Amino acid sequence: MKLEIEDVFALPSCEAYERLYFDEDYNIALGAALRMGRALRRLDRTPERVIRHVAFEPAQDPGSPVEHLGTSRKAFIEVMDYDLRAHRGTWTTTPNVFADRVTNAGTFELAMVAGGVRRVVTADVRVRLFGFGGRVEKLIVGEIVKNYEKSTRFMREWIARRG
Repeated sequence: MKLEIEDVFALPSCEAYERLYFDEDYNIALGAALRMGRALRRLDRTPERVIRHVAFEPAQDPGSPVEHLGTSRKAFIEVMDYDLRAHRGTWTTTPNVFADRVTNAGTFELAMVAGGVRRVVTADVRVRLFGFGGRVEKLIVGEIVKNYEKSTRFMREWIARRG
């Protein structure tokens, strides 16, 4: 299943969006708001590129220890490879279970438009499970859409609070 999500944020530049998107304080607050356990596993940053590996686990209780992150069936690792000059990145997620049967990858792109920064996220979700792969794909796409809706609201509120 393919998916595209587009949103516009009231920010003065793509660089302003990138500073926020890759800021750890912001991401910690976002994780708490989404009840998403989150642990940064790797961050490589150069003037041209950001490569980030993050472990996620949905429905974490506030204050859950991150050292146990990744033990549930819902856990996954997201890898983002982002080109700061092109304002475009590719991402993949690897689930904790059925990693050999579930493919979830896409792109993340920013551009200046009237009103701010447009973010376009694409996803291609493929599940190879005999008899019910299509249903699982729909569930995964539904979770992606729901989480982007929540994270978009959170980012807009964050921007409004901080000017």
